[in-house]
Amino acid sequence: MFDIIFGAAHAIYIAGALVGSVILWPDQTYPLHKAPEEREMVEVVGFHPQWYKADSKCHYSGLIVPYVRDWPETVRHSQGDEVLPPDLEHTAGHAVILDKKTCPGKDNESVFLVDAVERNFGAIGGGTDFHFDDPDTIKPEYKPKWLPQVMQRIERIAAHDENAKDLFETISALERDRATKAQAAVAATSNATAANAGAAAPASSPVSTSEPVIPTAQTN
Repeated sequence: MFDIIFGAAHAIYIAGALVGSVILWPDQTYPLHKAPEEREMVEVVGFHPQWYKADSKCHYSGLIVPYVRDWPETVRHSQGDEVLPPDLEHTAGHAVILDKKTCPGKDNESVFLVDAVERNFGAIGGGTDFHFDDPDTIKPEYKPKWLPQVMQRIERIAAHDENAKDLFETISALERDRATKAQAAVAATSNATAANAGAAAPASSPVSTSEPVIPTAQTN
């Protein structure tokens, strides 16, 4: 299972390569699977921008994936904080992972965009806007806590589901490509810094090997 990266090298590349977030709408109504026996299932989804956007003719596709709360949750009360232990028995929400962007007249583009549905009304409808973010643009402390679990679930499901396999392979390849470009970016920055440091260094003063001149009194 690949790791989602956010190191210094990656940050240098990502800062100039990705858009932080995008607002999209579902193409239609999609069901949300909640029962424990449905948890190892994925649902194919499609999303689109609003009609007035510059890329309104483009289309995004991906998967809906259930997740459980496998982390402790702190609830604040007036009397004090309460720490809830992880709950692995109940579906806590559904992640939406998008991996492809298609636009007329252009090659398909690999993307990595995530959002989640925390309230389960049985389905998501076309009138609901989603605010997607690329997790590689998010600092580690703010990344969705469900993300590692969801990617592991997709990897497991990929063993018997072509849609999950396709998404997992697409995002894995995208992350590898980003890591390579990040390493190249930090190497280029290091080389430029070293070159600038060398050019800015002052030339050393020559050292004289002759004896110092001692002034003498002049006699008329």
